[in-house]
Amino acid sequence: MSYDTNPYVLMCRSKYLHLNDPRCYNGAYFDAEMMWGGWQVLDRPPDTETAARKLKFWRELNDYAVSQRGEDSRREFKIVEQEEVVA
Repeated sequence: MSYDTNPYVLMCRSKYLHLNDPRCYNGAYFDAEMMWGGWQVLDRPPDTETAARKLKFWRELNDYAVSQRGEDSRREFKIVEQEEVVA
């Protein structure tokens, strides 16, 4: 089984500052909010056990990062089953 056809995909997304109004005064924006970005592929685990182990690792690592750097470093992770493409 090649890397691209692994049945699971580990995905991640983070927050970013979305500017509703681009005007800025002394470094403060008039209207801005934190929004979730798009999902990105982090890894393609080959089986269920590896996927669960990697998901647990990344969530624990992110919890530690949030405890050290604050809520702005929060990330979301999920496992998605990839449908195999038959050539």
